[in-house]
Amino acid sequence: MMGTEKVCFESEGQRVVGVLHLPEEPNPPCVIASHGLLSSKESEKYVAMGETLSKKGIAMLRFDFRGIGESEGRWEDDTVSRRIVNLRSAIEFVRSDGRFRNQIGLLGSSLGGYVTLIMASSSKEIRASVVWATPFHLDGLESKQNTEGVPPLGRAFFEDLPRHRLHPLLPEVANCMVIHGEADELVPVDQAWEIFHGLGSPKEIHVIEGADHRLTHPSHRQRAMDLSTEWFRKFL
Repeated sequence: MMGTEKVCFESEGQRVVGVLHLPEEPNPPCVIASHGLLSSKESEKYVAMGETLSKKGIAMLRFDFRGIGESEGRWEDDTVSRRIVNLRSAIEFVRSDGRFRNQIGLLGSSLGGYVTLIMASSSKEIRASVVWATPFHLDGLESKQNTEGVPPLGRAFFEDLPRHRLHPLLPEVANCMVIHGEADELVPVDQAWEIFHGLGSPKEIHVIEGADHRLTHPSHRQRAMDLSTEWFRKFL
């Protein structure tokens, strides 16, 4: 069944659109990828990651959060809480698909990594997680709107934000790898270390020298994908 398949599922009554990367092996584990604030399921690094994992016998689902890309909803209604619900719906979709065994991993970058860590802290069915370029906190995000490429978010996003702090949740997250660019221009690398120190064990951190927030350079992106693939192969 090697290849890709477009899929749809519902989250709070709205359609979420995703793409499954399927390996040749039957009954594989599956990684669910959560994109960042300024991204979508069509992120080049997520497309490449799906292709890489499927060649190693692991399926991957990449999807658009509601209000983004092909999924239903309004961007101005976006909140961390709503993204958590979307990710939970994605997990339920994968669990209900008879092609996958019940070994699920999570991958997230930037805000997607933030949501990944929150979900991993509360869901015992998550066997492994990898986060790229992920903030330890979102303090100051409101002041960055319309600067540094951050678009205006709705009031709902900032009213919801105080409900979600990583610090008390991280000890519940194990089997997690943190990957961060040493030259990340949006999320300082010291936030990656704060996440790492708070995590439960086993855990690893890899700081990629010279890498920016989006892992733009092909060698930096490849390094992140190789590390992530080996982590998922180890724990899934």
